[in-house]
Amino acid sequence: MPLSREDNDLLTRVENGAPMGAMLRQHYWLPAIPSSKLEAGGRPYRVRLLGIDLVAFRGPDGEVGVLDERCPHRKASLALARNEPGGLRCIYHGWKLAASGAVVEAPNHTGDQERFCAHVRTRRYRAVDRGGIVWAWLGEGETPARFPELPFVDLPESQRAVTSVQVPANWVQGVEASMDSSHVSVLHESSTQVTAGAGNQRLLMNKAIAPRLEFEERPYGYRYAALRPAGDEQVYARVNNFVMPWYGLICAPNPGGPSTVFFSVPVDDVTHRAWFVHFNPGAPLGMTNMSASPDVWNFPPLPPGGPEDNWGQNRDLMKRGHATGFPQHLGTEDFAMFISQGPIVDRTDEQLCSADGAVLRVRQALLRSVREFQAGQVPTLSDSPELDYRRIRSVGGVIPAGSDWRALCETA
Repeated sequence: MPLSREDNDLLTRVENGAPMGAMLRQHYWLPAIPSSKLEAGGRPYRVRLLGIDLVAFRGPDGEVGVLDERCPHRKASLALARNEPGGLRCIYHGWKLAASGAVVEAPNHTGDQERFCAHVRTRRYRAVDRGGIVWAWLGEGETPARFPELPFVDLPESQRAVTSVQVPANWVQGVEASMDSSHVSVLHESSTQVTAGAGNQRLLMNKAIAPRLEFEERPYGYRYAALRPAGDEQVYARVNNFVMPWYGLICAPNPGGPSTVFFSVPVDDVTHRAWFVHFNPGAPLGMTNMSASPDVWNFPPLPPGGPEDNWGQNRDLMKRGHATGFPQHLGTEDFAMFISQGPIVDRTDEQLCSADGAVLRVRQALLRSVREFQAGQVPTLSDSPELDYRRIRSVGGVIPAGSDWRALCETA
């Protein structure tokens, strides 16, 4: 069923006090920047989350911090600041801010400088470095939101790879795609063939056969199985998980191989940062197209053109058999779809089908949570007593027709 315009705005908008942005800010940690981008004592990086301009940095002692970008004094950018022991020093007048957000020096103020600094108003954010990502909690109060202890968070660096890129489209477009199983065999037909190795079970997906979807509600969101006939009274089952508010945990393409977590974090109303975490709980990743990324802050690549040339689609390559004309990366194919939908999709006149059940459940979970927040409640999916991020598993496999796909999850 299409959304009303009011619900579409409630679902998608995060800036200027929008309820969704306020809920995300208070009840979730936000990925800010890949850990590897921050050098101890090195340059601060500009980061934008939920329409808020920030800087992220790592002090000479290794401590990470996330601050408002503008110095509280005369609003110069702290991306230009000197990174010194104890904090960032604004190069305009020398004010120094600790990683906690507190002003600790104001050398151009006469009188009791310590007393003056203690009364300067700043917003103070929590920041942690976990799983190859620097995360920020932008909420209010002394007790931060529950940290998402996802399966990759405590793995050694050799068993995970983190990349990210900014995409000019609303964040929900990316989240919906992470749970849209029926697009994989169509949009990614060629990229799957190019990257397929021995045992890649994604090759069992037949784009001519619609998957049958079965769902199960979970404390963090839901999981679902996309079931496809695999011949000889067998079924190929792909069990993926949606974890509030934006995580899509996708099963490995072959048993024992690396899985992927896709997440689309809102930069502002019409921009999001797409994150890819490629990880293997049981073995080092080795060399993959993610671990070999030339720039973890700008990968996978965006489509190479704009709407005037169909976003750089290569029609000559399509004549030679490529399904989409975007050979750069699987993610590039997704980004082309998000961008072509427009900055914010108008969901009031879309026409959905049986394959869209997982997409609908993403919207339902988000809308239910933001309405709970509007009612003054802690959203159930953000802090349920049964919530255990560490136990979430996304798996795939060939099973006998008629058997229960949940057995795959229990043996993973």
